[in-house]
Amino acid sequence: MIDPIQCFLNKRLNIKLATSCTLSLLLIVTPAVLAGYAPGDQKPVPPERRSDGGTTRGCSGGDLPLTVIASVNYVGRTISRHPTFAWFVPNDSASKPIKFTIYEWVPGAKPKEVRQMSLQSSPGIMKLSPFSNSELGLQQEKQYLWQVVINCDLDNPSGDLVSEANIEVVAMPAAVQSKLNKAVNSVEKANIYAEAGLWYNALDEALKLAQASKLGEMGSTLLKELANSEAPKTTSQLSPKERDARAKQIETLKQIADSTR
Repeated sequence: MIDPIQCFLNKRLNIKLATSCTLSLLLIVTPAVLAGYAPGDQKPVPPERRSDGGTTRGCSGGDLPLTVIASVNYVGRTISRHPTFAWFVPNDSASKPIKFTIYEWVPGAKPKEVRQMSLQSSPGIMKLSPFSNSELGLQQEKQYLWQVVINCDLDNPSGDLVSEANIEVVAMPAAVQSKLNKAVNSVEKANIYAEAGLWYNALDEALKLAQASKLGEMGSTLLKELANSEAPKTTSQLSPKERDARAKQIETLKQIADSTR
């Protein structure tokens, strides 16, 4: 005859085990779940603003180049006046000086410098929030260029590594705010921002889940989706050189996503 007390304890144990397994599975699966980065109607970077920067390999000739973790073909969007910027540094042996600069695009005039900072390079993913909360930061409806320069040789500026991207601050969409009011963690927030095409906000939340110098699981997934969105809808308007550069850029982003997961 089965002891009623023992039977009750066994049932309690099975329930606890099942609950524990379910929670463990959720913890494993949740960070990798992504609604999908949807760039939407983001503006293409005008031809006169495009740059070939970022194609040079590391100071020691590494396999991957200095690369901003953002679109270089479209103007990335954020709802934050104080955005976080991220870039990939080649795995060179020695730390090198970095110059980080933000310029405002001024119609009919030269770009206006709004922030410059000096840093030291470290391999992998670097991130920076260049504005404090007490500062005005970037302004809505204006477009900016942000640029990262690594100086490999102080006596040879022509050998600098350069990578840059365009960004604009947009108003918070009401639908996004409504969803954010219900979000409880960075995973959910990153999903909401990604689905709304707010690249810089999505990446910022994803990086909060990652180890230092890494993208993490969610950041890696985001970057691969960004890479796919960089593919031109039509290649007929691109020169062979531009098509080749676009293909190399997409492949580089995917390799960085895998190497810094």
